[in-house]
Amino acid sequence: MDTDHLLRTLTDDLAPVRPLGPPWRRGIAWTACGVLSLVVLAWVMSLRDDLGARIQDPRFLIEQAAALLTGVTAAVAAFATVVPGHRRRVLWLPVAFSAVWVATVGLGVMRDLPAATHALFNQTDWRCVWAILAGAAAPASAMVVMLRRGVPLTPHVTAALGGLAAVGLGNIGACLLNPHSSSVLVLTWHCGTALVVVALAGITGRHLLRWPPRHGTLAPR
Repeated sequence: MDTDHLLRTLTDDLAPVRPLGPPWRRGIAWTACGVLSLVVLAWVMSLRDDLGARIQDPRFLIEQAAALLTGVTAAVAAFATVVPGHRRRVLWLPVAFSAVWVATVGLGVMRDLPAATHALFNQTDWRCVWAILAGAAAPASAMVVMLRRGVPLTPHVTAALGGLAAVGLGNIGACLLNPHSSSVLVLTWHCGTALVVVALAGITGRHLLRWPPRHGTLAPR
């Protein structure tokens, strides 16, 4: 068989592919979409009445900034894991920022320790749980779609990072919508919800990010 004819036969039906963008660029695009979804959520549900006073509290601002940076860096790390051969040092960034997030909330618990003990055993905050999940829903859906366009060779780790990214933004939405009577409620219900979401995402990662794909190409057309 003629070699040129064989090559033409093998390549005639191939569709052109476009390489995925750098993880940081995809992370910025995803964050922009996530922030937009939070704006829509805030418009539908309305902001908390005491938000003007809360944004003057440096600890509150640091807490929200840490949650945002956790979400952004987790998104970048998740996108990095679907690029074979990409540096894995970026995976430590969301770990560092999530530690700052939890530590900031923990400092508030220590400051309100007498009230924290009472709140821990006598109060619940399901409203914030639903607000977190509502705020994380759209970013999580976008994350799954974007991750499937790469090569999720470590689906459990990738999905867990994607879940952390989504719940980081969802936490900000909950804090903008609902007032909190105690930092222990934030630690228990916000951070607890984040932990559950990350765990569930990691466990179901192989089903969410099936590899190899049944149809399609490795990169978006």
